[in-house]
Amino acid sequence: MKKIILSILGLIIAASTSFGQDIKLGIKAGANFSQLKSDEQWLDSDNNTGYIIGAWGRVGAGIIHVQPEVYFTSKNTTVKGQAPGGAAEDLMTGDLKFSNIDIPLLIGTKFPLGPIKGRIQAGPLFSFVIDQNASYSASASDTFKNALEDYKNNFAAIVGGLGLDIGKFTVDARYEYGLGNITKYEGEKQTLNIWTVSLGFNLL
Repeated sequence: MKKIILSILGLIIAASTSFGQDIKLGIKAGANFSQLKSDEQWLDSDNNTGYIIGAWGRVGAGIIHVQPEVYFTSKNTTVKGQAPGGAAEDLMTGDLKFSNIDIPLLIGTKFPLGPIKGRIQAGPLFSFVIDQNASYSASASDTFKNALEDYKNNFAAIVGGLGLDIGKFTVDARYEYGLGNITKYEGEKQTLNIWTVSLGFNLL
């Protein structure tokens, strides 16, 4: 993890040297709304609220910029599913929570909107699990529990969204589309899709 954070700082420094123009460094916090999806639709989940808090950097010249970020995030969802191959009475409900360090690496462009600046950004996100917790009914089938309790230690996603720069403040709304299968269970693929809204402040 330390190597990853140092690599991000190196990217900011290298990019600022290359572009030689604009560099920003700030903090941010916000809320997220997570939903767990499966290929065969054997489960459903409610959008529960979590949070993010961390730091961001931005370097660029003209209308193009690079924006690496690192933040701590809590991702929560309430899962309602049926054990694969089971009957309807196997329907169970439980809470699923991840605590992660997320590192998005975004490329964007900005455009004027009167006295403020708008942004469009997209790029990959790498998520590293610090802790995970699942609570299900004691009567839940073993298959269901295994599928929803044994997750991988890191995820990947594609992120895209819109933002505004208002003086030293930043406002962002993004959608995170999960890639690959986040569970170790050798059954139906599961992905975690997330909406995020955040408020940031430029320290430079």
